[in-house]
Amino acid sequence: MDELISAILDKPTRTVGMDDSVETVEAVLRMHQVSAVPVVNGETGAVVGIISARDLVRFHAAKKDAATLRAWEICSYKPLEVGPDARLSDVARLMVTHGIHHVVVTDQQQVKGIVSSLDFVKRYIRDSEAGAA
Repeated sequence: MDELISAILDKPTRTVGMDDSVETVEAVLRMHQVSAVPVVNGETGAVVGIISARDLVRFHAAKKDAATLRAWEICSYKPLEVGPDARLSDVARLMVTHGIHHVVVTDQQQVKGIVSSLDFVKRYIRDSEAGAA
């Protein structure tokens, strides 16, 4: 696992704006079949947060209105960000240490992709099958 994070980077990454409704966020997740989406500042493109399926479960448990609440109101602020040159092993260690399932890959404050714990599992399976062959 000494490769760079870019080896398993999920591209292209969908993002949502801070002022997008939660309803829009849900549509993006559903349409692109992803479990999380970075929330970005519309002016700078910088990541301000992340919304995961888990955040949406909490949101719906609170019985709030998805059409009126905005992404910035429910996102987890300041998600873990790494550069595209980060090592897989270092990112995996950070995810375990912080107890998180998603890391946003950025370069000069611009989103380059997102990596999930599932991406690591897929990589493990691929490597295991290649080693068995």
